[in-house]
Amino acid sequence: MNDNIIGILDIVLRSILSVIILFLLTHLLGKKQLSQLSFFDYTIGISIGSIAASLAIDNEIPYLHGILGILIYGSFVLLSSYVSRRSIRARKFLCGVPTILIQNGKLIEQNLKKARFHINEVMEECRNKGAFSISDVENAILETSGQVSIQLKAQRQPITPEDMNINTSAKGIAANLIIDGTVLKKHLSLVNRDEKWLTHELKKQKVNSAQEVLLGSLDYDGTLHIDLKNNDPVPFDVLE
Repeated sequence: MNDNIIGILDIVLRSILSVIILFLLTHLLGKKQLSQLSFFDYTIGISIGSIAASLAIDNEIPYLHGILGILIYGSFVLLSSYVSRRSIRARKFLCGVPTILIQNGKLIEQNLKKARFHINEVMEECRNKGAFSISDVENAILETSGQVSIQLKAQRQPITPEDMNINTSAKGIAANLIIDGTVLKKHLSLVNRDEKWLTHELKKQKVNSAQEVLLGSLDYDGTLHIDLKNNDPVPFDVLE
């Protein structure tokens, strides 16, 4: 009887300890939703949960070993997050890059195969976003989280210009030219621009170097939008 009580108390203690560790670890790792996690983060999260569950019910696992396993897996998430912020190449490797499924109203068959998407899945994603015909879609992008972002054609957007007999032009996709201070030369070439043009545009906005830029993107109409590093506005944080 005493052994049973001791065993139950041990499971209770292990369960409480594992929950506390998971609570602290999730606060440390951030507030991403499940749909926002990369495949790597998702896999690590499952592993951490499995270790925590084993620690709770398997009394053959020493407390220290279970806690150490959870912390090691958690450190991989922190490390990958840090490396991803510091390096675009690492970010692409660890998190992947978005894949364009529909561009300017046309299905990109090669990208569908690459993403292992078939037509029915694309149509389902379009319907989930309120587009019941692919012909209503301007662009569709498979994000690294697995979600599909849909941009409706201008004439099909809510309170449509079409209903008001107003002619519209396509919006297109903004091209990222600078990320984290790094000039994306391939993207420059795709939009028929060069570094000389980019330097000139930066000077016009009183930016001395691309290294000062957090994000530089070129809109479809040719407008270059610049967000500088260390230039955050004072947050209007009323969401305590």
